[in-house]
Amino acid sequence: MSIADQKFVEMCQDIIQNGYSSKGQNVRPHWEDGTPAHTMKRFGMIHRYNLSEEFPILTLRPTNLSAAIDEILWIWQKKSNNTEDLNSKIWDAWTDENHTIGKAYGYQLGREIDFPE
Repeated sequence: MSIADQKFVEMCQDIIQNGYSSKGQNVRPHWEDGTPAHTMKRFGMIHRYNLSEEFPILTLRPTNLSAAIDEILWIWQKKSNNTEDLNSKIWDAWTDENHTIGKAYGYQLGREIDFPE
């Protein structure tokens, strides 16, 4: 098991034990049967890796590397939150009627910000 795997397992255990549930809240994603897809979450978790030891990629489950790269390019190059600009369908369950995932990721990068002088 890699260092990234160990940290991932520890993080999952921490979320299960100490996380915050979205039950009782109105959530956008739904399961195929129409029931809300609630989540457990915990904010501010940080992992740091020494790249001279290993590259932090999970080996516990398969990683679709081409879909991951496509998503990175979708966010950073296209600066998009529109799932029609993405080749994979991973975000489809979270899209709204305009095929966007809201004001996240690429949307934030594409905004021009006026900083006060």
